Amino acid sequence: MSSMTIESLVKSTGKLLAIPRVVGEVMRLLDNPDSAQAQIAKTLAQDPALVAMLLRLANSAAFSPSRTVDSVDRALALLGREQVRRLVITGAVTGAADRLPEQHLLPLEFFWRHSAYCAVIARLLAEETHRPLDGVVFLGGLLHDLGQLVLFSQAPEETQRAFLNSLSAPQAISPQTAEHDQLGFDHAELGGALAECWGLPPVLCDILRYHHDPAAAPEGSREAVALVHIANTGAHLAELDSRDWSDAPPIDPSVWPLLGIAADALLPVIEQAQYQVISVEALHDPELAD
Repeated sequence: MSSMTIESLVKSTGKLLAIPRVVGEVMRLLDNPDSAQAQIAKTLAQDPALVAMLLRLANSAAFSPSRTVDSVDRALALLGREQVRRLVITGAVTGAADRLPEQHLLPLEFFWRHSAYCAVIARLLAEETHRPLDGVVFLGGLLHDLGQLVLFSQAPEETQRAFLNSLSAPQAISPQTAEHDQLGFDHAELGGALAECWGLPPVLCDILRYHHDPAAAPEGSREAVALVHIANTGAHLAELDSRDWSDAPPIDPSVWPLLGIAADALLPVIEQAQYQVISVEALHDPELAD
């Protein structure tokens, strides 16, 4: 077993992936209903990478304005605070993740595609049944495997061994159990600890920590965690273009009655997500967005 601990990884990665100060300030302003839009725009303007992402989204086909959006002010007015909040957290975390050491074992485009599928499927499910959660589960879906990204970068040998062990006996040993055997903790626990260290909202911390074990989630977060738990399985099926449940991680049967969703409702949502993910990918790939 590795001598690495969650605490040591959070400490080393916390520095490596520090979320920029501007993000904290923008989040505070977005959360305060009395803050002026001009003040948010002025703070955002201090981070050129975030401004670029904001303008790219505002000008994307998803919002298809009749004229080009060329100012932060106009982008804020078009997108609204909730959309900007999502983008700011996503932009901060993806930007931070891109600063991780070289990922030979986990190509970033696969990682982000899986995350994008999970985010879109969770949002589509929430829109049908738990609309107030659609923003937070979208973010939770995008970030749910953050711990895995960190493990592949900071503990590549142990993570690779765990990955191979779970592949050799997928029915007998889950990836989380294999990680526990190698490291003493798994990527979900690490992701939850990192989210906490960054001061992300408690429901997001819970999604990262419990997305493989929704029954263990605190009551207040259980629906959000359950939506991302289902979406994670849906994302695996979407990536493989499969509709065979045995191709993806099993879903905890308790989540269906909790959410009031029938299991077969997931399949049409996977179809929709496959159409939508290309526009989410464009956010991470400037060439796709042009």
